[in-house]
Amino acid sequence: MTALAPPAAHAALPADVTLPDTRVTVRESPGDPLTVTSYTFDNLAYLRKGDVFGKQAGYQEITVSPGGAKALAVPTSYSSGHDSVLLADLVAEKAVKVQTVQKPLVAHFAHWSRDGRKVVLTAQRKAGTGWETTGFVIVDAVAKTARTVAVPGVDKAARFRWTPDNAQLVAAYQSGLRFYGQDGSVRRTLTKTGAPAGGEDVFSPSGKGLMTWCPASYTEYVCVWDRVSGKLAAKVNIKPKALLGWWDERSFIAVVPSSSGYRAVLVDVKGKGLRVLADVSAADWNKKIYLSYTRG
Repeated sequence: MTALAPPAAHAALPADVTLPDTRVTVRESPGDPLTVTSYTFDNLAYLRKGDVFGKQAGYQEITVSPGGAKALAVPTSYSSGHDSVLLADLVAEKAVKVQTVQKPLVAHFAHWSRDGRKVVLTAQRKAGTGWETTGFVIVDAVAKTARTVAVPGVDKAARFRWTPDNAQLVAAYQSGLRFYGQDGSVRRTLTKTGAPAGGEDVFSPSGKGLMTWCPASYTEYVCVWDRVSGKLAAKVNIKPKALLGWWDERSFIAVVPSSSGYRAVLVDVKGKGLRVLADVSAADWNKKIYLSYTRG
């Protein structure tokens, strides 16, 4: 198992760039708080290094830590009867393989803690033609170890992410969400909020706002809740195909239909479009392209 491959090209990235092997155009500006650091589509993964992107053969998912110093890659197949991850130090250009779960379980949907010290992956098993969640895996990026935690009664569609203080995990539970300790214990349940939504981090930069897909009883599709009180803070009147995370305390990234396919747009909590961040062709969207934004 080798380190993640460096991109072959070395040209400077312009403000608008077409991502390799796609018709996706990313529109960047100096001073942006978030940057596309990796992307995946059609079971392929690409990592940004400097100003260019390179395909990472043998990996289906790559996620870069806040600040950009580390990356975690999930391979496309088992090794020695186990799923695993490649934990890479992008500064030192070194990497180490860490085993996660034993076959037939898989561990994917990686999310970094804000301090860049840990990664949580969702553990799943095959169920008919799909997958159901059984618990999670925590990878310690400092110790370079992993431990699997089974969660009794977990929602079959749960996907685990970190809380802003790096101490707990949050995931969908029935029509709401649950907070879990790192041992899998239930710490808090919020009902009728809808499932967590929003790319790498469902919480606003301050940690106060929590984004969800609104409950089915609402006419709006995107909801923001106060993390501490659990009360509804905003309902956003847009109908996105996907949410890719908070931009700042008052705006977030949403993927919406456009005349030529789809666009990733910056939207404020009042539903006003502020800026186009990426143009995505319908063909690429149908290949399940995912843009992973990392906070610098």
